[in-house]
Order: sequence, then C-alpha cells, then structure tokens
Amino acid sequence: MLAKLITRSLRSFGMGLIFLVSVGLIFISIVRGIDHSTLIGKFLNYTISFENRFYDFRMNSLIDPKFKSDEIVLIEIDDYSLQKLGMWPIPRTEHAKMIDKLRDFGAKVVALDILFPEKSPPFNGISPDEILATSMKNFQETGGRIFLGYSLTFNQEQALPEAPVEMLNDVLQTKTKGDFRQKKINRYTFPIQELVESEAGLGIIEAEEDSDGIFRQYPIAANIDTIYYGSLAFNSFEAYLDKKTTIITQEDGSGELEVKGKKMEIGPTGEVKIRYVGARDQFLSIPLYTLLTTPSGDEKMKKALEGKIVFVGSTALGAHDLRPSPVDNKMPGVYAHMNVAHMLIHQYFYQNTSESIRFSLILLIISMVIFLVIQKIGNAFLDALVVVGILYGYYLADRYYFLPNGYELKLFYSFFCVIFCYSWNTFLKFYDANKEKKQIKGTFARYVAPTVVDEMLKDPDKLHVGGTKMDITCLFSDVRDFTKISESLSASELAQSLNTYMGAMTDIVFNTKGTLDKYIGDAIVALWGAPLPIGNHAQYAVEAAIKMMEALPLINEEFKKLGRPQFQVGVGLNSGECSVGNMGSERIFSYTALGDNMNLGSRLESLCKYYGTQILISQMTMERIDLSKIKIRPIDKVVVKGKTLAVGIYEVLYEHHWLTKDEESLKDYLKAHELFEKKEFQHALELFSKIHAQNEKDKPTIRLRDLCQKFLLEPDLIDENFNVTIMKEK
Repeated sequence: MLAKLITRSLRSFGMGLIFLVSVGLIFISIVRGIDHSTLIGKFLNYTISFENRFYDFRMNSLIDPKFKSDEIVLIEIDDYSLQKLGMWPIPRTEHAKMIDKLRDFGAKVVALDILFPEKSPPFNGISPDEILATSMKNFQETGGRIFLGYSLTFNQEQALPEAPVEMLNDVLQTKTKGDFRQKKINRYTFPIQELVESEAGLGIIEAEEDSDGIFRQYPIAANIDTIYYGSLAFNSFEAYLDKKTTIITQEDGSGELEVKGKKMEIGPTGEVKIRYVGARDQFLSIPLYTLLTTPSGDEKMKKALEGKIVFVGSTALGAHDLRPSPVDNKMPGVYAHMNVAHMLIHQYFYQNTSESIRFSLILLIISMVIFLVIQKIGNAFLDALVVVGILYGYYLADRYYFLPNGYELKLFYSFFCVIFCYSWNTFLKFYDANKEKKQIKGTFARYVAPTVVDEMLKDPDKLHVGGTKMDITCLFSDVRDFTKISESLSASELAQSLNTYMGAMTDIVFNTKGTLDKYIGDAIVALWGAPLPIGNHAQYAVEAAIKMMEALPLINEEFKKLGRPQFQVGVGLNSGECSVGNMGSERIFSYTALGDNMNLGSRLESLCKYYGTQILISQMTMERIDLSKIKIRPIDKVVVKGKTLAVGIYEVLYEHHWLTKDEESLKDYLKAHELFEKKEFQHALELFSKIHAQNEKDKPTIRLRDLCQKFLLEPDLIDENFNVTIMKEK
C-alpha cells in the first residue's frame, strides 16, 4: 500500500510540475531579450527559439503560393540591373530617372528602402542630389508621395541632437497614456538635406532580430524626443489610404493600432510581429533596369504600377541586405516593409497576445483533464492512442482555426506538457511493472521453471488471487514407507536425504517445463500446462516421471554409500481441466491447482503401492501421449473412493523396468490383458502364468492371473463390471 501511495504521489507531483513548467514557459515565451549569460537564460532562449521555429513552420503551411499582392510592387535593385548599369552604388541620376518613370506609370506611393546619408560629387557642375530632389518634387506635385529611409540608435554619440523640423510633416497621430522607449535618429543614416527639403516623407527602416537571429519583429513606430514617428511601411500605408490612423499607447509602455475596427498589438519599443504572407513569390517584382528601359507609354508597365505602393530595395547578393526570416532564410530586407504594408492594408493582424495565451492555456488544461481521466483506466495502448489524438486534435484546431485567425498558440509547450506527462506516467508504470515482475519472480521462482517465469513476466496480470480453468497434467509422487525411513535417521540425516531427493526431482520438473505446486512432507505435487500453455503437457509430464525413476538409482547409490535407507517412489499422473491460480488471502497465497482431476492424480499415486507399480497414469493422460516414444501396459479399470465412474489406469515403463528389458514378456502381457478383457480367461491364464514364471514379483501379473483363476472356478462372478476394481479406501 505504501509503495502504491508513493507511486501515485510521484505521478501527481511530476505531472503537476510538468504542467506548471509548461504554463510558465508559455508566459515566458512572450518575453524578448532574455539574458544569455545564465544557464537558465540559455535554456529559456532555446525553448523560445524552438517554439518560434515551430510556429514559423506551421505558419508557412498557410502561405498561398499562387497569391500575388494587388497593391504592392517591388522595384528591385537586383544583380541583373547592377550588371547592366555597371556600377555600385547606383548613381542618383539613375534613381531620379526611376522616380520619373514611376510618375509616368502612375505609382501612388514610392518607398525607398535605400539610405542617402552622404552627398554625391557634382558632375560637370551639376549635382546629382539636386536632380534626384527635383524628380521627387515633381512626383509629389502630381499627387504622389515619396518616403526615404533612416535608422535609429540608443548611442548618443551617433545621434542627431534633435529631430529636423522637416520631420514634423510625418508626426503620427497618437493617444498616449505611457511612452514607448525613446530612441534617437542615427546621424550616419539620415538623408542629406537636399533630399529632406524635397518634402519627401521619412520612414524608419531598421529592424531587430529575435534571439535566434530570425527577423519576426518590425518597428512600426518610434518615440523620438517624445514625438512619435512611423516606419517606412506605416507611413506608406497611411499615404496610400490618404488617411491618418491613431496609435494608442498604454501605461505599461505597450500600444495598439486600430484599422477599420481591427486592432494590432504594439510592443514597448514600437515593434509589431510581422504576419508574413510570403516574399519573392507573393509580390510582383520588376528589375530596376527593366523599369528604366521601358518606354513611358507601355501599357503593361502602367497596369502593373498605376495606383500602387512601390517599394524600391536591393535584392542583389552583394548588397548585404539579406536577412533570415520565417518565410525565407535569405530574404531581402525590403520584403519585411512590404509584408507590414500588406498587414496594414488588409488588417491581417495577429490576435492580441493575451488572447493567444488564453486559448493556449484552455486547450492545455482540456488536454490534461482528458489525459488524466484516460490514464486512470490503466490501459497503455489507450494512453498512447489518446496522446496521439490530443496532439492531432491540437494540430487540426491550430491548422484550420487558430492559425488562419491570427492566434499564436504555444503548441510546442503544450506538446511538451502532454508528451512529458505521458512519458512520466509511462515511466512510473514501467517502474511499477518492474516491481510486479520482481514480485512474480519472488513468488514463482521457487516453484516454476525459470523459462516459465520469464514468460510470466510478460503478463503480470496473471498474478492475482483466484483460479482460472486450465487444461493441465498433474503429477503426485510419494516416498514409500517414509515414516519407517525417518525413524531410522537423525533429524539432520533425514533433512539431507530428503533435500537430495527433492532437489533432483524438482530439477527434473523444471527441466521439463513443469511447475512445482508444493511439497507435502516427502510428497511432490507438480503441474504441466500452467501457468502458461506448453503444448502437449501430458507428454512433458510423463517424460518427467520417467526421468524421476531413472534418476532414483543414482540417488539411492549415494544413500547406500552413506549407509542410509534407499527411497522407493510411487508416481501418479492425470490430465484434465482444473482450477489453477493463486489460492489463499491477499497477503498470503500459493500457486496451486484444485479439482476432481487433481484428486484423481493423487489417488493414482496411492494406487501405485496397491498395484505394485511405480508410475501410474490415467486413461486421459494415456490418450494424449505419443505411444511410439513411451511404453505402457494396461493395469486396471478403477473406481476411486468418492467416485462412481471407472477410469482406465496404465503403468508407464521406464529404462530400469523389467518389462523394458524383456520384450517378449511385454508382448505376452499385452496379449494376455486383451484376452482377459474378452473374457477368454483360460488363454489369458496361460500367458499370465508364463509371465509370472519370468518375474514372480510382478504384482499386476499376479493380480490378473488370480482373477482369471477365480472367474474360471466361479463363472457366476463374471458380470459387466468384471474388469473394474472399486476402491473403498483412498
């Protein structure tokens, strides 16, 4: 009871601990920038990274390879364009031509994911910067909007002392209760004054990777000198809609953006998580050189660009703007802006983190309740089936509802909880099973063959109090005149003799796949066919009896040398159905067999002395053995005490039996017995007399000879039961 209580306590404690750890990890997973210097920090970052990668994998399954954005186009500075233009960086005069082309083809918003922090040297007295600024002004005079990029910093030495006055045109509309973490404008990436004065808009283009190096976050807005400014994607989105949206900040430093009734969560540094719709395959891209060389009246190009947001950025391998993302290990950075712009236009936002956490916990609790209920049944296969069902159910719910609706279920931690709880539960069951196996070994090793014990260890459920109906062969053996023997020996000599005899006989039982039922003083009770089926158990049992008789002379030879009495043994065997199992109480029990067939086996052992035989088997046993390998002779039909039906009994002949050595006498005996059964007593008498002359001590021959004489002298005694002996004693 104590062991079971400890196991249950360990199971409950372990599963509870795993559940709490999983819940804790779910909450920790929303934290960014955990310290890597500690062991716990490394572990947490590793698990967060694994959860993120697992989510990325699932999210990618939703990306439609056939989808193309209708609002966003990329003018890519690719390797092809660089080769054709023949220089890097691209001259600003070429950028000016690009702006002019985009104006001609009707682009609505142009977002340059390009930095212009330094002046270009004049050529023939003409400033390329002025040419580019003029093209930008011309573009915006036609109703379009252009945005230039810049980055931010926390380093005061790299920062501008304050935001230029021209940036006031790009101030965001906000409602503030708290503030995002303040940043400064990086002086080394801010556009030159000529371009700023072109009235072009400005947008933040930096991004910070997660702890695993993957770019999932995007700074949609920043707090610069207590004033909020937007990113390149956000400002392009507002210009595209010709409508201002409001960023609402909370007291804890987080915020949200509401677009057409849907809210997008913003982190404490103004970042949002990008809900990617894809990269290269999901957005139309036009090489810069192709745009520059396309005639202004080209209808196909006009259809591709008119009224669109056009992002301009590098995709060339040598431009060093390739970043690992959930959708592409080498994604050009400009695609991050494009995905965010698409998010804003279509309100393709992630759900609030608290909602995703809430559903993660609800599903986790439901799965744990289901698992706890099922594991009470105690069926290992059902446990595994339910665990697989829970995990598959998670997958289906996530794949067809939660992922499409923007929920970030923490499936890795949920899977971790379910799988580890199952593993812990399985480990404890394995531990309990090992204890049960040890119990079985301790219980059965003393009376079951080792090979049978090994088989039983595969099925511990067999170890219970109660009987099972089984077809078996039982063996009873007994030392003749043991009381007289015990009186002639000291206690220690008697114990030594008995142990020598019992040890040899028990080894024979085990070596023939038998089960030791019990010792009753000098008697041995053994079973074949229980606790596990062994095939023809009658054959094994009779062979065991023969080996016992053949081993006895060697044992007696040893006793003779010690000057001790020799043992004579009688063995009785019977086959049939018995109730087999652990009999007794829950605390103390023994493995045994009960029933009429066991009683008959015991009676046959007792009859060995009456008939002058050493091995007697019943007709039921005789019918099951291979008579080509085992020699027998019929002895009688007997009704044992307490029974009404006669049972044929037979003597098994072994190596030292006199009839085994005298084949002719055996043939005569079998013929004489057949004549006796046919009531041809005169002929039978002649043969029995002949056999008696060969061995005057053979009691079965003497008994049948005397019966023949009796029936010849008194024919009136011959009735239908003339060949049946009714026993009055056990």
